[in-house]
Amino acid sequence: MILQRKSFLVLALPALAVLVIVSIYPFVACVNNSFRFYDLTRPSEGKPWVGLTNYGLLLGDVRFWHSIKVTLYFVAFGVGAQLLLGFAMASLLNSLERVSKVILPVFLVPMVIIPVVVGLNWRLMYDQTLGIINYLLNALGFPSQPWLGSGFHAMLSVILTDTWEWSPLVFLILYSGMKALPTEPYEAAKIDGATGFQILTNVTLPLLKPVILIAILIRTIDAFKWFDTIYIMTSGGPGMATETASMYSYLIAFNFFNIGKGSAFSVLMLALVNVFCVFYARIIPREGGLG
Repeated sequence: MILQRKSFLVLALPALAVLVIVSIYPFVACVNNSFRFYDLTRPSEGKPWVGLTNYGLLLGDVRFWHSIKVTLYFVAFGVGAQLLLGFAMASLLNSLERVSKVILPVFLVPMVIIPVVVGLNWRLMYDQTLGIINYLLNALGFPSQPWLGSGFHAMLSVILTDTWEWSPLVFLILYSGMKALPTEPYEAAKIDGATGFQILTNVTLPLLKPVILIAILIRTIDAFKWFDTIYIMTSGGPGMATETASMYSYLIAFNFFNIGKGSAFSVLMLALVNVFCVFYARIIPREGGLG
């Protein structure tokens, strides 16, 4: 037993070292920096302790609240669209048993593409003069649209892009949940003469609620830290129309070189995401679920 424990420690130490280097140390350094004046444009002033000053500056920053609003807007509409589309895809594939093995890999293709590549391709497709989307609109008799040139169109464009990329993840979670549902409630509902819509609303959705909430939680966390695709497509523009919280945090730290304020922003975002996690964690165990 002692030898087994020693062997386990020997195997676990490298993984623990990587965890400390990659995750724990940067987090501790970020929290520490958030309580200090740390401006790379003023190195002579060092990194003195300033307490909650950086947090106060953020809470009084109009641009900070705007980025939070844009992020919440994206979470509400983006995650909502992904949930609806993912559920529709899962329901469709669940009813097509014979071709599911053929269609399933096709549905998962967008999810496995690197986000930077996704951003570059969709940016080209959204181009107002050379993009294929406006070309198709013109072919159908509709005028070209400034997809990345106006605030409304840019937000719509990035939401559509993220929905295309990550709806397969929601689909995969819900499809797996549907496959694990018990068959007895469906057999009883059919014997009672329930319609397809009644089975959906009174059997499938109540049983699938924990899985749906897990899918929402995963995508909500990802949406709050969404950065790479939007950086490639719009860099937060036009103006600040698509400047999410992660985007503004990056600008503060690496464009304005205010590491202290940027670190405080990251800590606040972590706290906000944790609020969502606690909320979902309280809901999920209380819901009916997979038996």
